[in-house]
Amino acid sequence: MIALNETRLEGVLGVMIPIVAIVGGISLAFGSLYLRNRERMEMISRGMDISKLNDMGMPKRRRSPLRSGLVVLGAGIGLLLAYVLCNNVIVDKYPGDDHTVIYFGFVATFVGLGLVLSHLLEKKEPEETNKV
Repeated sequence: MIALNETRLEGVLGVMIPIVAIVGGISLAFGSLYLRNRERMEMISRGMDISKLNDMGMPKRRRSPLRSGLVVLGAGIGLLLAYVLCNNVIVDKYPGDDHTVIYFGFVATFVGLGLVLSHLLEKKEPEETNKV
């Protein structure tokens, strides 16, 4: 039996990890395409209308400028408040600490609030019925 020392093991893993990642990524992409095509063919064989599906097989949705604007606004407000908090409040009490976590927390919080506000403001449109 061959004993692997740490240096040799690191060399083997250093070569294998990128190979496995590339092969896995390509396999995932082709598998996804195959399953999506198979699902579409099944829908066609059952007589379902696939014209309302986008490339990913999901129902088409409009992109809302309101949602995009609220997300960007939320990120901006989060960054601004984190900056003010870090430079005026926290630095006085904790001068040596790294405060980058506060930036991520505020941005995530205010982007989430922007998305919730977008959901509350957008009206749900009734589905159109296409009678043939």
